[in-house]
Amino acid sequence: MIHNLSGASRRLIGSLLPMCCALMFFSVPSLGYDRLQFETLQKGVEEWNRFRAESGQEPVDLSEAVLKGKNLNGVNFRGAVLRGADFESSNLSNACLDGADLTGARLFQTCAAGASFRDALCKDALMEEALCSDADFRNAVLDGSVIKQADFSESILNGASLRDVDLRSTDLRHADLSNADLSGAYLWKADISFAGFDNTVISNRTVVESGSNGTPQWAEKHHARYVHEEPAVSFQELSIDRSRTLLDKELPVNTVVQKILFGQRLDKADELSYDVFQFKLLKKNITEWNSMRQAQPETPIRLSSADLSRKVLDSADLHDADLSRALLKGTDLVDADLRGADLSGCNLRQADLTHADLSGADLRGAYFWRANCSWTVFANAIVDASTILDTGRHATAGWAEMNGAVYRESN
Repeated sequence: MIHNLSGASRRLIGSLLPMCCALMFFSVPSLGYDRLQFETLQKGVEEWNRFRAESGQEPVDLSEAVLKGKNLNGVNFRGAVLRGADFESSNLSNACLDGADLTGARLFQTCAAGASFRDALCKDALMEEALCSDADFRNAVLDGSVIKQADFSESILNGASLRDVDLRSTDLRHADLSNADLSGAYLWKADISFAGFDNTVISNRTVVESGSNGTPQWAEKHHARYVHEEPAVSFQELSIDRSRTLLDKELPVNTVVQKILFGQRLDKADELSYDVFQFKLLKKNITEWNSMRQAQPETPIRLSSADLSRKVLDSADLHDADLSRALLKGTDLVDADLRGADLSGCNLRQADLTHADLSGADLRGAYFWRANCSWTVFANAIVDASTILDTGRHATAGWAEMNGAVYRESN
C-alpha cells in the first residue's frame, strides 16, 4: 500500500516512523524490579547466591516481584529492596533478609522458619498464617503488619518495633519479645506461653491476649514497661468540632490534615465521601472506636467509599454506618455490629463475616463472593437481584425468605 503513495507521502511516513517507534518504546510500563536480577533468581537459589557473592555491593531491587510458591530456602536477600513483593506460599526457610526492605510485602502462608530478618523494614507487610518459628527479627520494624494466626514460636523479636501489629491468634510460645515495642499491638487470643516480655513497651492501646487493654498490672506481671498514649483522635474532636468533620458528603474535610495523613492532593481532598477522622480512628484501634460509638451514639458515621480492605474490624460497632460503596475486601468483620448499615454497592469479597449482625442492613448491589457468612444474621436485610451472594450467585426471593431478609425488585 505504501508503494501506491506519492513521494511526499512516503517521505512523511518515513519521518514519522522513528518517532512512533520511540513512543511505543517509552509507553511500555516499567517493571517495579530489576529484570535481569529477577531472571537470575528464576535460575535457582544456588545461582542467585553466587551472583550475590560475585556482585559485591551491587544493590538488589525486586520490588513488586511475584515469587509465589518459590523454593527460596537459604536465599541471600541481605539489604535487598523487596517492597510489595509477593512471596505467598513460598519457602524462605533459613533465608537471609537482614536489612531488607519488605514494606508492603505479601508473605501469606510463607514458610520462613529459621530465617533472619535482623534490622529489616517490614512495615504494613501481610504475614498472615506465616510459619516463622525460630526466625530472627531483632531490631526489625514491623509496624502495621498483619501477622494474624501465624507461627512465631521461639522467634527472636528482641528490640523489634511491633506498633499496631495484628498478632491475633498468633503462636508466640517461647518467643523473645524483650525490649520490643508493642504499643497498639493486637494480641487477642495469641498464645504467649513462656514468651519473654522483659522491658517490652505496652500501652493502653495494646490489646493483650485476654482481649482487654494493656494495664500497668499486666506490664508488671510480665516484666514489661507500661506507657500511656493519648487517643489518636479524641471523642470531642469527632463530635464537637463540626468544621473538621464530614457530616454531609458535600462538605469538605480538613485538606491540610488529609494531605499529611493520606497523601491526598489538596485540590481533590474535598471530593472525599468519608469522614477522615472516623476513618483514621476505625483503622487505628477498635477499642477506642467502640468507646466513641458508646459515648457519642448520635454521631453520624460516614465511611462511604472508604478503603478498609484487609483491616481487622473484629467486633466493630458499625450499626447505622454509611458504608455504601466501601472496599471491605478480605476484611475481618467477625462479630461486627452492622445492623441498619448502608452496605449498598459495598465490596465484601472474601470478607470474614462470621457471627456478624447485618439485620436491617441495605445490601443492594453488595458483593459477597467467597465471603465467610457462617452464622451471619441477615434478618430484614434488604437485597435485590444486584446483590451477589457468597456463592457468586445473584440474590433471589427464595434466598431472602430462607435467611429472613427482604427481597426487593430492582427498578
